[in-house]
Amino acid sequence: MTRARGGQHGPGTGRKEGSFEPVGSVLDGLLKRLRLDARFAAADATGRWEGAVGPAIAGRTRCEGVRAGVLLVSVRGAAWMAELAVRKHDILKRINEELAEGGRIRAIRLVPMRGKEVPGREPTR
Repeated sequence: MTRARGGQHGPGTGRKEGSFEPVGSVLDGLLKRLRLDARFAAADATGRWEGAVGPAIAGRTRCEGVRAGVLLVSVRGAAWMAELAVRKHDILKRINEELAEGGRIRAIRLVPMRGKEVPGREPTR
């Protein structure tokens, strides 16, 4: 019989020394520690931005990601910032309707876009 490595088994662990843990249990624990479900949910939320706002707004914004359940969006121009501030609640609702319950976002944070860059367009020279 081969002993389990790592010294994590034995007295106080609830398992007999030399026993093996099923791979599924090990992977479940690893996935929970890596928090991949939250990362996938964040990617899903950012991927839903354009569908929720339409091409006109998506062309003047850039979805940066999700941090602690907040979708961070860079916005080009004060007029679009004001427009999105008014629409934030409806956009949040539209995005969350398409997300799994555990991956829903709780807020949208709008920040000014740096520089003169327009998403999806080549820079002019």
